[in-house]
Amino acid sequence: MAAEGIIKVNPDLLNSTASEFGGQATSLQNLTGQMMNLVTGLSSAWQGEASTAYIGKFQGLQDDMDKMFKMIQEHSTDLQEMAAAYISAEQANAEVAQSLSADVIV
Repeated sequence: MAAEGIIKVNPDLLNSTASEFGGQATSLQNLTGQMMNLVTGLSSAWQGEASTAYIGKFQGLQDDMDKMFKMIQEHSTDLQEMAAAYISAEQANAEVAQSLSADVIV
């Protein structure tokens, strides 16, 4: 049994959501950078094995945050590509519809 339904696509909404994703990704990257600067700045006042372990944990977190940033950027790009594909398909469909004869009944 085939599923029935209506798919509503708004390319402008896809593009604006993609922009929001991109903005959030940039915010995430900036905050992570600030956090790492603070943590590495502690090394001037805190030294020893505990300091090294603490900074090491945060550096591991930095790798995870970099992966998260990349994933969010990929989602943003995917949304933009979907919007472009939809616009292109709609234009192609409109061209095909325009090429159909209107006076086929004689």
